[in-house]
Amino acid sequence: MENRKKHGKAKKVFQIVLAVVLILLCVVLGALYFGLRYINQRSNYVADKDVTINRDIVNATDEEGEQAIEEVSLDPEEQSAIDEQIANVGTMASDEQKAADNIYDILLIGSDRRQDNWYGNSDAMILITLNDYTKTIYMTSFMRDLYANIPNVGVRKLNAAHAIGGGPLLVTTLESNYGVAIDNYASVDFNSMSDIIDLIGGADVNITTAEAKVANSYIAEICKLRGLDPSAYQVTGRDDGVTTHLNGIQAVGYARIRYVGNADYERTERQREVLSSLIEEMKGMSVTDIVSLVNQILPMITHNIDSATEMDLITKIPDLMKYQLVQMRVPFDGTYTSSNEILIPDFNYTISTLRGTLYATEPAE
Repeated sequence: MENRKKHGKAKKVFQIVLAVVLILLCVVLGALYFGLRYINQRSNYVADKDVTINRDIVNATDEEGEQAIEEVSLDPEEQSAIDEQIANVGTMASDEQKAADNIYDILLIGSDRRQDNWYGNSDAMILITLNDYTKTIYMTSFMRDLYANIPNVGVRKLNAAHAIGGGPLLVTTLESNYGVAIDNYASVDFNSMSDIIDLIGGADVNITTAEAKVANSYIAEICKLRGLDPSAYQVTGRDDGVTTHLNGIQAVGYARIRYVGNADYERTERQREVLSSLIEEMKGMSVTDIVSLVNQILPMITHNIDSATEMDLITKIPDLMKYQLVQMRVPFDGTYTSSNEILIPDFNYTISTLRGTLYATEPAE
């Protein structure tokens, strides 16, 4: 009898403890849910259907009567060869398609937008691929002068797609020309990007004295637009390989450098270097810190990420910070030609390499 009473009391205590744990769990999950919903409501979400083609930019001419966004005319045989290459690798194999469907891709866009009447050229286009199969984050830069047959517009440089139709048109252009499968985009202008970098804690980069000289001219330009004293933001480079910590305005000035080294090729490296440094900075943050950070950053970013995806990504950030980081650039070295100031990659090689890498289901040997 006494044993039954003890057993009954123990069972009752267990039930009470279980009930308390369940209540606490519901409270925590509820707080997380409503917190994430609050973040989502603050974000600058724009549905693709609400982003229109900017015909004024497509048809605009400058003071000399030249097209503001120049149409590119390639030799008919050259154009035919490009079309054939893209068609040959246009359809994913079933195993690649299945993998791509389970791998998340988001295009990060940095635009030079300075006025509200256009979307701005995309000076930074970095495809972030979160591959759970290989536990890898792939960071792929697409250069601004790449060939692009923009749907319903024609052949232009790739960065013109964003100027004409914002994020949605740039995503569609990359998918149709380069064979990638992009789930979402997030676009930010350079002014907001400097604030985001400051919120994360700045960036550690290897900036040389030659780069610093050019960066300081961009820094002065940004400061002028923001009514700040440029002398307080000038940066001194180093040629000994030691990293320099940059604040937001300095880091943006560094990422915009184009005329030091190998022009835009090295500029994409600088952009990825800044982004990699920010990711490293975030690795030391707690979940609470990350949620707080996202809450501050999202209003500065224009994107098409729905609330469910947004919440899923936020909760996965701590795990993603443990993934390996791999950088790439399109065009790949030695696999492109130049015509009329446009970079024309070997599309057979480029598309197959992108798909084989980004949508791999096993780590590379």
